[in-house]
Amino acid sequence: MSQYKELGSFIDRTYKVVRQDLINRFKKAGIDITPEQWVILAKLEEQDMYQTELASMSFRDKPTVSRIVDLLAKKQFVERIPDKEDGRKYHVSITKEGLTMINKARPFVEESRKIGWINLTEEEYETLIVTLDKVFSNYSEKSE
Repeated sequence: MSQYKELGSFIDRTYKVVRQDLINRFKKAGIDITPEQWVILAKLEEQDMYQTELASMSFRDKPTVSRIVDLLAKKQFVERIPDKEDGRKYHVSITKEGLTMINKARPFVEESRKIGWINLTEEEYETLIVTLDKVFSNYSEKSE
């Protein structure tokens, strides 16, 4: 069926337009983080964790998360502490500066998210989330 060919394109174009909207909002507001850095900071705001857990929870690969954490550490938004038992593992926590940045950025993230739901009913929103979760699960199960 031809609809199978379009799934990736629809997801990709949606991701790109949402990401670009957030980049534009951050730039206009003078917020010096990327959408990817926002995701990592938001996860760390919830709880400190090992870098490997951060990769898993943010659905990014370990090298990508390592680069993002490096950049956030240079900006003093996170602190990376080597594990006492295994020096190859790092525990990452958000700093006071990181919390300040996430609180500064949050209103812009929320405004950006609102745009995506303007013409959706609550039922359409729920259907979209359930559908995307099913697609994600289908691929996740296949890769195991």
